[in-house]
Amino acid sequence: MFRKIVSNLSFSPALVGQLGFYAKRLRQEEATRRLGLIFVVLALIVQSLAVFQAPESANASSPNDFIRGGIGKSINNFLAPYDNNTGNLKDIMNYVGITREEITSAKYGSFISGNNLSWGRSSLYGAARGEQTVPITNASGTVVTTVYARPMTLGYGANTRVYGWIGHSAKIGWFTIMQACGNIATTIVPAPPAPKPAPTPVAPTPVAPAKCRYNSNLLADSKDCQPCAGDNSLWINDVKCSPSIVQSKSALNVTQGSVDASTVIANGGDTIAYTITIKNTGLASKDVTITDQLADTLEYSTLVDNGGGNLDATTKTISWPTVTLAPGGSQVRSFVVRVMDPVPATARGLSDPTSYDCHMVNVFGNSVDISVNCAAPKVVEQVVTQLPKTGPSENLLFAGIVLAVTTYFYARSRQVKTEVRLIRHSLNAGTI
Repeated sequence: MFRKIVSNLSFSPALVGQLGFYAKRLRQEEATRRLGLIFVVLALIVQSLAVFQAPESANASSPNDFIRGGIGKSINNFLAPYDNNTGNLKDIMNYVGITREEITSAKYGSFISGNNLSWGRSSLYGAARGEQTVPITNASGTVVTTVYARPMTLGYGANTRVYGWIGHSAKIGWFTIMQACGNIATTIVPAPPAPKPAPTPVAPTPVAPAKCRYNSNLLADSKDCQPCAGDNSLWINDVKCSPSIVQSKSALNVTQGSVDASTVIANGGDTIAYTITIKNTGLASKDVTITDQLADTLEYSTLVDNGGGNLDATTKTISWPTVTLAPGGSQVRSFVVRVMDPVPATARGLSDPTSYDCHMVNVFGNSVDISVNCAAPKVVEQVVTQLPKTGPSENLLFAGIVLAVTTYFYARSRQVKTEVRLIRHSLNAGTI
């Protein structure tokens, strides 16, 4: 169009009107292309920020972590809390049998989850699914915390590649300190340390007084000469005279007709009633504090009836006052939660794959697993675990091409606009 007007201008001066109209259209195009160029530059800046300052998961830590939020790129981020025994981390490693020298000798690498055991601070699956409870004792033999070891196939699957520091322990062999959470992975759970030997009884005097009928090593008038509460033929401190607390739990989906909540999918707004039971099947009484960890449950629900218990908002643990359970005695507690509506679409946990996985898992003796009807983005997340890894080079190359094309058309508009202005000046000067 521009070339046609210019070539015929000397033969038909009336075309100068069309040239003015064309100049007006060029100004409009230049403004549009300038605006497009500005937006492309802004998009390139945002893209650069995403490349050089990579985003982090909004759900990158869990109460199950040995080190909340993971240990990053340096094993020193694990050694610092180890040396300070933060969260009894040193006691845990000593109990497992991993020394500081073995930790510092570990090399960064990766492994396939397979049949290995993943350790953590929270009970996620229960004994019925292979999770082992490990009471951790310090150097004096006192229990200071409890951790749990479970097959990695439960949370990670059988073929997931996991990154961390891989080492070898003289006591348990292969181990890994996982980068995302600071938890350890091993192939075995070490046996607990042997109990201290019982003191040698004092030899009886030549003139033996009356002996305790329940324990011949005691005198009849000893304050410890008492029968076992559950079996009068046993001494009160006999190994067999001990409590045995059995825990169990069930849940009903009240909204869907009070059916077993683990057999239906919970929808937003559903009310779920949990019932927990403790029973002493042993031969001795025991004081028991009833506690239930609700961190995974409360990811998708809120507590609407605590059943007389107290909820710790920090640890997400509900507890009831201590009770004394006699042999054969039992206690029942209940509480009610309501599934959030709408159901959160929070991304799955980075350090804990069971976090925000569209399941509410609660362990109290046995495991109660309730599926949640999650939103469409979560369904996509479960099918496609990650987007294609195009890398920063491809992204910046594409953005650079778009910027070059946009710059070209903007520069072309300015050039044509300048040419029109020169032609109109020559026409007014009479040189055309």
